[in-house]
Amino acid sequence: MKFSQIKKIIPKHQVVSNGRDFEITSVCYDSRQATPGALFVTIKGEATDGHSFIPEAIKRGVAAIITQKKTDTDTNIPQIVVPDTRLALAVISHEFYNQPSSKLKVIGITGTNGKTTTACLIRSVLEAAGNKVGQLGTISYSIGSREIPAPITTPESCDIAYYLSEMFSAGLNYAVMEASSHSLVQKRVYGIKFVAGVFTNLGRDHLDYHKNTDEYLKAKAILFRELPEESTALLNADDPSSNYLESITKARVLKYGLTQKSGFSAQIKSNSLSGLSLIINSPVGEFTVESPLIGQHNAYNILSAVATVYSLGITNADTIAKGIARLKSVRGRLESVRTDKPFSVMVDFAHTPDALEQTLSSLKPLVKGKLIVLFGCGGDRDKGKRPLMAKAVEQYADMMVLTSDNPRSEDPMAIIEDIKKGLTTQNYIVEADRRRAIEKALDSAKEGDLVLIAGKGHETYQIFKNTIKPFDDKAVVEEILGLNPKKASSGLMVFL
Repeated sequence: MKFSQIKKIIPKHQVVSNGRDFEITSVCYDSRQATPGALFVTIKGEATDGHSFIPEAIKRGVAAIITQKKTDTDTNIPQIVVPDTRLALAVISHEFYNQPSSKLKVIGITGTNGKTTTACLIRSVLEAAGNKVGQLGTISYSIGSREIPAPITTPESCDIAYYLSEMFSAGLNYAVMEASSHSLVQKRVYGIKFVAGVFTNLGRDHLDYHKNTDEYLKAKAILFRELPEESTALLNADDPSSNYLESITKARVLKYGLTQKSGFSAQIKSNSLSGLSLIINSPVGEFTVESPLIGQHNAYNILSAVATVYSLGITNADTIAKGIARLKSVRGRLESVRTDKPFSVMVDFAHTPDALEQTLSSLKPLVKGKLIVLFGCGGDRDKGKRPLMAKAVEQYADMMVLTSDNPRSEDPMAIIEDIKKGLTTQNYIVEADRRRAIEKALDSAKEGDLVLIAGKGHETYQIFKNTIKPFDDKAVVEEILGLNPKKASSGLMVFL
């Protein structure tokens, strides 16, 4: 890609130290990835500012820089000064990789809860219909035969463009991706030509970043405001926020739900620890789907997937039912841990008041004995949700174990004290060490009980101040119960 092309596609820019035209060999926003001939785009993150790394990028041989403020460092390096480097990064990246989202059918999913499961369900049905599907989300980035652990739910725009390009090169024809509220505000998904946008629900989360629920909803709304007319918005009819999303989108709207009138609805025939049986009512008629997934919240996820694939032209009920049934589980989402004990153990990612409410209200009627819930709250995040999470758990749990999640820079015991403010009973124990807390939860379980270990799900680490410690809830349970001889929580501390 020529430097002259970049100047043409970026609006409102000023070129500094302009010279002869030359070839840009790569685009990067991380100075550690800078190579000779690269274009380095400085973006300001929550912890670091890319402008501080311009000297490092120049040392590594970058050919040009895009910045929000002119730098005097090595004026021989061409600079383009723009009002918004994140917008510039998105525009340039999609052009550099030849607009890959135009060559794939890309589905974006946003909402507080259910994004990952919904994405997996949509992918499963698409594959059952004979498609080849890539996926970008909280657990991993799946590109053909490659599976990359996901450091964040939604990658930076440059990485998304690269991954979509790789998917097309690998012969894939669909991409399903989760769009976090952070990514929407930070323009990471700007420029993607979505064929469908899915809204799961709106609860309380990330208010440390968005400040209030109105701003949080506006962040989610960006996906639907930018959908083209020829695409489809799939909205949860039972969530009042969908009314606002419908009012601001140009796309065709299809709604799904369990209670409000919608084009896609369902009756729950059965709901047990073995899974769900649903009667789906849709434009293609009434049909039954069987799923190993558990709970009413997964009925919503299934409905959203059915509505989405219908919008994409997959209308054969047998194919849809086959795809839904094919998804046996989702890593860290009400994932059962196989044990030889007379009680059950599950690991779940629920880490918001709404997610805990949905999960526990689904589980409680299915448990013969006690429901034992282990949970904590993340540090350096919205403190207001801590007592609300406690209230949600207290409604359903017969016993609670309060522990640490990812405390980050905060004192784990201070976080637990915030959690306790939402409790009115004494049916809990406190153990800040997560491993010992899991041991205590398992020790207290008897025949017919269910132990739910909530908050971290698929995560394989715990974040403390200046350190990341290897930690996998499922593996720790297996180790404690003698099912996995390898120590799941051992390993070197990683210093950031």
